[in-house]
Amino acid sequence: MSYGDVMYGKAQIRGIIRLQIGFTMLLTIALLLIVDQKAAIASFSGGLIAVLGSVLYSLIAYRARLAAAAELLRRHFAAEMAKLSVTLLAFAAFFMFYRDVAWAWVFAGYLVAASAYWFGLLIKFDGKK
Repeated sequence: MSYGDVMYGKAQIRGIIRLQIGFTMLLTIALLLIVDQKAAIASFSGGLIAVLGSVLYSLIAYRARLAAAAELLRRHFAAEMAKLSVTLLAFAAFFMFYRDVAWAWVFAGYLVAASAYWFGLLIKFDGKK
């Protein structure tokens, strides 16, 4: 793995997170214009939960540039467990403290932001603008 491969990986991760933010904002604005403010806030919150999970995953999994395969696997496993835990805790806290939420829009926002990962696999983010 060369330095260029490492930079490409970081650009890909940043690109996917930006795509998640873009999808979240697009849904939020659409719901604000079409439905109401409550739905827009709920979908934004769900998208934010997905984005925070992705940022946490990238911070844990990609902490070092190069490592042995076993170490990389361990980091990705730890990152996925941390992401899952934070996501579940965020949903639980959100629903506990914001009882008058449009829960369907929270999950829609989460799913839209999470789907950006799959779209991101189809796009090559090379770090250039």
